[in-house]
Amino acid sequence: MTSFQERLRGSIPALLTALNQDLTVDPEGMGKVARRVIDGGSKGVVVLGTTGEFGGIDDDQREIAIRAVVDEVSAEAPVIVGCGQPNVRRTHEQVVAAADLGADGILVNPPFYFPMTQDEVVAFFADLVTASPVPVMLYNIPSMTAVSVEPATIPRLRDVGVQGTKDSSGLPPNTLAYLAALGPDSDFRVVVGGEPFFLHLLEAGVCATTGLMPCVAPQMAAGIYQAFVEGDHKAAFAAQHEANAFAAALRGLHAFAPATGKAVLSRLGVMEKWVAPPKTSLSDEEADRAFEGVRQWLQE
Repeated sequence: MTSFQERLRGSIPALLTALNQDLTVDPEGMGKVARRVIDGGSKGVVVLGTTGEFGGIDDDQREIAIRAVVDEVSAEAPVIVGCGQPNVRRTHEQVVAAADLGADGILVNPPFYFPMTQDEVVAFFADLVTASPVPVMLYNIPSMTAVSVEPATIPRLRDVGVQGTKDSSGLPPNTLAYLAALGPDSDFRVVVGGEPFFLHLLEAGVCATTGLMPCVAPQMAAGIYQAFVEGDHKAAFAAQHEANAFAAALRGLHAFAPATGKAVLSRLGVMEKWVAPPKTSLSDEEADRAFEGVRQWLQE
């Protein structure tokens, strides 16, 4: 097992990207949200993933976001950077830039828009592993890419050097099929996207979760993991149920979860509420209602 794989554990939040009203990245806000989640028990962070609105962040702002998070927490926890464009050359450029800025690993979705065969997925990642100075993880999120990486493909990706995957299929049976395809003794790391079934999938063999919710209430997913490793299953299930109640409350506030998360964090002084277009930010009145709607779960 590589040192990078050993560090993939627990809650690894997908950070919201702090933006100013002019849509430039706010480095102070990036540092604050990174510090918030690490102090809340998280074991790493993902920058510029789906939660981080990577598609809406201008290319010249990526460096600001990555550097701010690396400077704040890389000495304490791994910083993983989301990369991935329909254009292969641009993806490779993003990967090298992330490594140069101090990323510990990269999380890469298959090129989206055109469907891909499983052989094409393997070839793409084999080339990427060769090009990348840092460890590569697959980001399986078929609802966004229209490319579903099949369980039988996961060992093939392991064999070409991919070190892990985040499975955001939203389907626990798919995550379980990934684990089954790898076998019980594989070093390949399987991370689940989101927390609704985190405890159940920890029992099955996943090592971590990555999602939006810990940006707002980091202690919840961290608490599930801590209770699990301590063998306190009663506390772990209680923490899982509480995390699910919080997630239901937050998601029920607005259709675009990053806008809700930013609005709540704006009321805590962590970052401003702005999201990248074409999505829309919450109004001040909506932000106030969102904050009150989840206030009972917040560590202010």
